[in-house]
Amino acid sequence: MSFVSLGGDGSTRPTFFELVAAERLMPSLKAATVYSLSVLAQRRPIFHRLLDFENELFAVVTAALDRQSLLNSNSSFAESLYGLRRSSVRGGATPKASLHQSSQRWSLVFLVALPYLQSKMETIYNRHRQRVRAPLGLRFMQDPSAVGEVSQQSQSESLWRRIQRQALSLFMRLFPWIHATQEGLRFGYQLLYLLDSTPFYTPVLHLLGQNIVRVSGQEMIEVQRQQQQRRQLQLEAAQRSPSVILRLLSQGWLKSTYAFADHTRNALILSVFAFKLLEWWYTSAEEKLGAQQALPPPPPPPPPKPSPDGLQLPDDATLCPICKRKRTNPGMASVSGYVYCYPCIFGSIDQHGCCPVTRLPATVDQIRRLYQSA
Repeated sequence: MSFVSLGGDGSTRPTFFELVAAERLMPSLKAATVYSLSVLAQRRPIFHRLLDFENELFAVVTAALDRQSLLNSNSSFAESLYGLRRSSVRGGATPKASLHQSSQRWSLVFLVALPYLQSKMETIYNRHRQRVRAPLGLRFMQDPSAVGEVSQQSQSESLWRRIQRQALSLFMRLFPWIHATQEGLRFGYQLLYLLDSTPFYTPVLHLLGQNIVRVSGQEMIEVQRQQQQRRQLQLEAAQRSPSVILRLLSQGWLKSTYAFADHTRNALILSVFAFKLLEWWYTSAEEKLGAQQALPPPPPPPPPKPSPDGLQLPDDATLCPICKRKRTNPGMASVSGYVYCYPCIFGSIDQHGCCPVTRLPATVDQIRRLYQSA
């Protein structure tokens, strides 16, 4: 199964977008795996323990998938789905040369260990970053007595704990620079690859001496033919077993293993799309259900009643309660909502410190200018 049509002579240069899509496939698979485990954990709390080791679990899954794909097609799991494979360009090898076993092992190490270490370092950094720095990079203020207690504890702590604390502090300082350097190198290689200035898509491929090429239809047929031959030889060796029961068990085990290997990859990719579809479906349903059950906003509180000791409101609502003239440059006392002339209300509140009508305490900062459109 491939997401793209095969073609070319096997050395055709893949497009930048094909390589980006193959690179983003495994993070999407990890997100779908974590999401499926979180859904199962809601019904079976035992799966919460797996979520605590999600990086380790996905590293094991990635190692199994990439190892099988490297042995069969000289490519990672994601690259094989897009009709791509790896070829060695070190030591004058032609682009069509297959990977040696040592090259496959080193490829597997970088495909599994590098993303795992990166995820673990990001997790550790994000976990301890909030403890070290406050928002905007400002350190939390500490009580002097607390500082004294910390100093006493630091004197009594063991040597190993001090080494761990210093190593963590050093890591928190160096990780942003390491991450920036890594992303800068990746961006530089991808830009050069896009400009057709280098055959290597990432610095890791350059270090391994490998580039990525398309798989031709003839190569795919040859890989399938060799796979069928290996399976036929294994089945013939199982048939030569002297025991009938052992012969049946060996053949059944081999056939089930072949079926599992043939359909696991397709089932895994379909499960990714299925979980993404379910996530979108239930998210949309929850939003619609929440919108239907949303309560109407409460009515505004009633306006404050005029105080018997305050000014009387004029019968004409356009008049100022203070000067009894038509309001000009209106201003409102926010504590009560009544509107006056701005100079009148400013002078009254500045002198008496309350709303003239309701006698509620107010300051000049609580006066709001009102602007009317022409």
